[in-house]
Order: sequence, then structure tokens, then C-alpha cells
Amino acid sequence: MKLINTEKIKYFILNYLKFEKSYFLVGGSKKAFTYFLRQGNIVAHLKDRVKFRIFPKLRIVPNFPTHVDIEVASSCQMRCPMCYTTYMDDEKKGLMNFDLFKRLVDQCAEEGVYSIRLSWRGEVLLNRRFIEMIAYAYSKGIPEVAFLTNAELLTEKLCAAIVESGVKWVSISADGTGDIYNHIRAPAEFSETLEKVKMLRREREKSGKAHPLIRVQSVASAAMNDIDDFYKSWRPVADRINLIADEIRDFSVFKDEDFQKYYFCDRPWNRLTVAYDGKVHNCVADYNGAWILGDATNESLKKIWKGEKAEFARNSFIRHDFYKNLPPCRTCSKGLKMSSIGEVDLGHEQVNLSRFNSIPPVVENGVVTISVPVERLTARIRRKINKPDAQ
Repeated sequence: MKLINTEKIKYFILNYLKFEKSYFLVGGSKKAFTYFLRQGNIVAHLKDRVKFRIFPKLRIVPNFPTHVDIEVASSCQMRCPMCYTTYMDDEKKGLMNFDLFKRLVDQCAEEGVYSIRLSWRGEVLLNRRFIEMIAYAYSKGIPEVAFLTNAELLTEKLCAAIVESGVKWVSISADGTGDIYNHIRAPAEFSETLEKVKMLRREREKSGKAHPLIRVQSVASAAMNDIDDFYKSWRPVADRINLIADEIRDFSVFKDEDFQKYYFCDRPWNRLTVAYDGKVHNCVADYNGAWILGDATNESLKKIWKGEKAEFARNSFIRHDFYKNLPPCRTCSKGLKMSSIGEVDLGHEQVNLSRFNSIPPVVENGVVTISVPVERLTARIRRKINKPDAQ
């Protein structure tokens, strides 16, 4: 008689009830629902969420993904210690040309994609045509366009253009506050970044528009270094605040026992990730291109989506051997075992945190634990940290 696999049942239930196990929203479900309503297009957005969230749970492979990440820039002016882009080879850094972008958007529009995000490994504002890219996507009928940014390059003129573009949301990557932020996010300064994001919000309010909604997210250990300061700084500015479990992206290969064997990743069922050069990576965790699904410069996205390598990735999660057979999964934090840290009370709002068991914190006892080799730093960052008053 075959015994019931209680561990499999446990994680089967958890995988169905939880969507993002390493993202923690300050304010919980009430805040999430309010934010959902503020995004607008409620009926269309609700249908999209069913396809994006529920279809993967049911192992339904749509004819085309509902979301596509289009990396308009893989270069970045920062060298954050926990980010793989800092250590990425120079040949993987660049800007997407406009013709390729149009080719991708045309296919997305034809297939009824609901949303595209113009970001992945790099800083979107480095591509000087990104406002044109937003306009082109909307002209083709894409309902939702969004992007991530570190905000350092924001100016008043750019903020006005972003608001006018109609982009639905902007996510600001801001790890911690004060000296912790200044260390991780060099050459930016926390006080200056905060003012720049306030400027974006002022432009939105001045225009009378509902968008872009402003998200702020931080590595959990960086924010927790002074959570009161982090929360009080961003609460009046951001429409949504997220903390992210500390991750290590593509730095090392984890052991078999580090993984939650029955972890189910929904990404092979709901999204495609296209790098600046047109290469379609396994997912947004495949920073180094360990499992390239195809090349969008000479193949259609639909063919790639339906291809053998994409199907192999899906089957690896169904067979529960993803961490053995998919090279990007071997170095991805998402499938690792986690432990609860507990609830943090911020007064009117709370956040429940967890951590990956196999990953040390990025910030511990007020110190950033990962050092970037000097040769990886830009000349601008080196000048900043070599100032007499540098910490």
C-alpha cells in the first residue's frame, strides 16, 4: 500500500493558495485590493489576473502569454551588490533598438497581450526612446504598460513626460534608507531619490491623472535595518510598498536539499522574457541566459512560446525535477525552502515576512554583507566612495 505523501499535499495546497511567496506587501490584502481597484480597467484586469494567476495553477497553457517583459535596457549606472547585473559580462549589456521593440509589440498586440513591462536587468531610463516606446505600445492597443526604475535619472521634465505617457505604474527599487541605501544604491543618495519620486507624484497630482501608480520595493533586510524610517519616508509618496525576501541571483548553485521539491513556478505558463538583443530567456530569473528559449529577431514569439524548450521547462515543474534539469532554476532563489520571520507591526499597517533558508541577509547588524570588487564599479561610483567623508 502506497503511503500518502503529506509533504507533497502540503506544498500542493500552499502553491494553490499563495501567488508570490517572496514578495510581501505592506498593508496586506486590504491594501492589495485598493491598489487593484486604482489600476482601472477592472473587468479586463480581472480577466487578465485569472489568466495570469489561475491558469498556471490548473496547468493551462494559453496560446500566448498574457504578459511579456521587454528589456529596453540591460545596462545600469548602479552596481548594487546583490544584483547580477553588477557582475554581468559587458557583451550582455546594451539598449534595445526601436525596430526590434516595434516587432515585439506588434506580435504582442496581435496575440492580445494584456501587459508589457519595459524592464528587466537594467535601468530603463538609459534608453532615450523609452517614452516613444510607451506611446507605441499604447498605439497598438496594449492595455497596460509599466516599468521598473532606480529613479536616479528622473528630472522634472522626464517626470512630466512619464505622467503624460499614460504608463500604468512605475516601480521604484529603493533598498533601505540613509547610509544603507547610499551604500547599496551608489552613486545615488537616499534624500535625493526620495525627492525625485516625490516630484513624480507631484507631476501626477498636478495633471489630475490617476496614473502612474507608484510602487516602492526594497530588499527586506535593507528596509528592516530601520523599518520605521523606511515606512515613514515612503508612506506619503508611494501607492504601494513591497518588501522582497533577500535573494542571490545567479551567483552560485544551490544544493538539492536547499530546494522545496514541490515548488511550482507559474512563470513558464504566464509570461515571456525578451532581452534587449531579442534573446528570449527562460524567465526573469535567467539573468545569464542559461536556458535560451529562442531568438525573437528571427523567430516569432508565439513559436518560441510553443517550442520544445518552453514545454520542457513546464514539464520540469510538473515532474518536480526543475532544480535538477533547468540550469536557471539551479541558481534561482524562488524554489528554495523558506522560513517565517513573523509579522512586523507598523502601526496602522502590518507586513508578514519570510526568508530563504539558504541565503544570508544582504544587510545584517547595520552592515551590507556583500562587497562589489572595485574593478566592477564605475568611475563615478569610485569617485563617490573615495571622498574623504565616505563611509
